[in-house]
Amino acid sequence: MRIRILGTSAAEGIPALGCDCRICGTARERGGKEIRSRSGVLIDSSLKLDFGPDTLYHIHRDRLNPTEWRWLFFSHSHHDHLAEHELQYLMPGFAPDSMSKNLRLFGNAHIKAKVESVRNYLDLGFTVNLISPEESAVAGEYTITPIRARHTAGDGETCLNLIVEQDGASFLYACDTGFYRDETMEFLAGRQIRAVAMDCTAALVHSDYDGHLSAKQLVAQRQNLLDCGAIAQDSRFVATHFSHNGGALHDELEAALNPHGVEVAFDGMTFDV
Repeated sequence: MRIRILGTSAAEGIPALGCDCRICGTARERGGKEIRSRSGVLIDSSLKLDFGPDTLYHIHRDRLNPTEWRWLFFSHSHHDHLAEHELQYLMPGFAPDSMSKNLRLFGNAHIKAKVESVRNYLDLGFTVNLISPEESAVAGEYTITPIRARHTAGDGETCLNLIVEQDGASFLYACDTGFYRDETMEFLAGRQIRAVAMDCTAALVHSDYDGHLSAKQLVAQRQNLLDCGAIAQDSRFVATHFSHNGGALHDELEAALNPHGVEVAFDGMTFDV
């Protein structure tokens, strides 16, 4: 599988709208890896994970062809992962008829409700296939297994991280989570996942919020996953979903994380599993 990490920021992006902190100001000056857009991943050319407000920008920047997308899986309903109004531009009148006919959507009940609320006045042709933690869904040659993220989106929503498997390769997409609860660790035990992209929203700042991770917490989470056999020592482990409030530029993140076996993602980062 070819993994393309399209966006690597938290909800506000870097540089953030209306902010001139050290991180945002330096990002404007330097550009390059300091510029971080909202989350999304593309696997090969057909499997899309999350559909946030920067999706069109990702298409332009990386010259993607969205007519090749066949499956779209959502992690949760926060706006940086689900820009539901943008779905109208995949419908006839804005896009070829085949776009809406060939693309299948998957998400939890809150995703389904948000998409259906837009359908009420935009006449969207999409329906959302419901997915639940620890119950696998098949999408062509891929098997996608949601797990419970430790994250709060309101109204009792079950936020998800997503394991994608194909022909012995495996990848865990884990934006928006804190430390996994015991039942999730038990489910992951022994899976030997080959690559992980995981939340590091708080970066170098201590946070008491349990729905995201700091760099220090991410290193501890990686060790927990190693200890239970969820990943192997040589599994690729990548930090992503950074906030400017985390107080770290790209090279500072590398200095904090690389010695612990963790790479730092950047927008457009691509690797094979």
